Amino acid sequence: MESFPLSLKDLGLLLGGLSLFLYGILQMSSGLEKAAGAKMRAIFEKISASPWRGLLIGTVATSIVQSSSAITVLVVGFVNAGLLTLEGSLGIIFGANIGTTITAQLVAFKLTLVAPYFLLLGFILVFAGRRRYIKYIGEACFGFGMVFLGINLMDSSLTLLKNWPPFSKAMITMGKNPILGILTGAVVTAIIQSSSVTTSTVVALASKGAMPLNSAIPIILGANIGTCVTALLASIGTNLSAKRTALSHLLFNVIGVVLVFPFLSPFINLVSYTTSDVARQVANAHTLFNVIWTFVWIWFTRQYASLIRKLLPGKERIYQRPTLILNPILLNAPSTALESAIKELIRMTDIVKEMYILAFEDLENNSLSHYKDILTMENITDELKSSLIKFLTKLSATPLSEDEARELNAILRAVDDVERIADHITNIMEKVELKISDRVEFTEYAKKDLQELKELILENLDESFEMIRESNISNLDRVYSREERIDIKVKESKDSHLERMKQGICLPMAGVIYTDILTDLERISDHCMNIAQEFHEVNLVKKNRETNKPLSSV
Repeated sequence: MESFPLSLKDLGLLLGGLSLFLYGILQMSSGLEKAAGAKMRAIFEKISASPWRGLLIGTVATSIVQSSSAITVLVVGFVNAGLLTLEGSLGIIFGANIGTTITAQLVAFKLTLVAPYFLLLGFILVFAGRRRYIKYIGEACFGFGMVFLGINLMDSSLTLLKNWPPFSKAMITMGKNPILGILTGAVVTAIIQSSSVTTSTVVALASKGAMPLNSAIPIILGANIGTCVTALLASIGTNLSAKRTALSHLLFNVIGVVLVFPFLSPFINLVSYTTSDVARQVANAHTLFNVIWTFVWIWFTRQYASLIRKLLPGKERIYQRPTLILNPILLNAPSTALESAIKELIRMTDIVKEMYILAFEDLENNSLSHYKDILTMENITDELKSSLIKFLTKLSATPLSEDEARELNAILRAVDDVERIADHITNIMEKVELKISDRVEFTEYAKKDLQELKELILENLDESFEMIRESNISNLDRVYSREERIDIKVKESKDSHLERMKQGICLPMAGVIYTDILTDLERISDHCMNIAQEFHEVNLVKKNRETNKPLSSV
């Protein structure tokens, strides 16, 4: 009896490769989240608008890469990074299922061979890059290299297994029973992490006459299910949208196999007419199944996305990037252009308020469950600020009335203040991360002070942001009064903390983190005050205009 070919070294390579693969996914997703520019996001927004575009891109990309696993892993990473919607990802996944069938038709392109070069490039960019976005690109490249290095390690550890005689005999025996054949193809592909390996092995056996067509096709169908495990693994530790994407990939193939199973004999007969070569028939069967099923399902993309949301319920956090609301055509109508700018500024304030609430949830629960979401939202506020500044700078070069120029300047200053609030919230999350990693605990006194400050600042956020939405002039006094209370409270909290430090109640590290958070909260309140002052004058002018009072009364 043949001995099992995998040694302890091979098993170590398998587990190590799997670890690299999973960590590479997280690293790549993080780098993409922080580095993806407006052009890349624009491409994905176009993909989201049409599943047919996604289908084309998925087919072409997978045909080049020769790995549907690689493409679906990237798609899961993009969805996790907030760059792609569930609907947008489905078209690419459908296309990947077609593209992967080229493996049995063309010479495979070994993407794993370039993994070391991506690791080197990522290392250089991270440690030599001077700009932040260059370092982020380096993180993504390094993660990309780790993904395929991990796949390469797993593949090399299992090379002996796919050439093991009992392995080939088992595939032949089980392939004679369609259900066992499907299970065999699914399990083997899930273990090997590559449907290409399974299909190429089956094609090779068929070419030697060792496997008939009716035994080969069930295994090929099962390989379509097994390849989904890669995307499922990639979704570990990701957000809800990414998990839904992985589930949609699995169900797409499972449902397809289940529906074709009752018609397996007619399908085999259809394939047998395509060529007299059994090996080519097996390859054609793989292509036909995926092409037919994809072109049936592409018409029901939205309905399929709704089904996935019902099967995996939960609140999906959607991040809307800068839109066409700031159309350059509006520059010819300053009042309309300013209204559009206000709408985008209001969207910034909504995002920042949500960031603030989520950050305090993590602070109070001593967790980092919202950290990724907050980083994504902070990135969006940066984009919104950039698009608003460019738009308003162009608008300032057009003929404006005195009131319009005053409002434009107020919006510009408020954009900067809102974006700075987002930065301070991100700083607070960094302190939460440090607090958790160093196992620091705050005293009940500190928690009580933070809770009081949280409520005061939240009220100032609400009332200062309300002044942007409405021509409200009554909020300024309340914001100012609350700002004074916040400044006093922050000073009292710091003094109380120093006293607790002297008494040995608080640890030094806790003190550093706590005082830094207090400072960030005080800065947030300062920016709220700035916003209230900036829009108080604008709103007062509007009120005076409505009541026909002269401008001198301002």
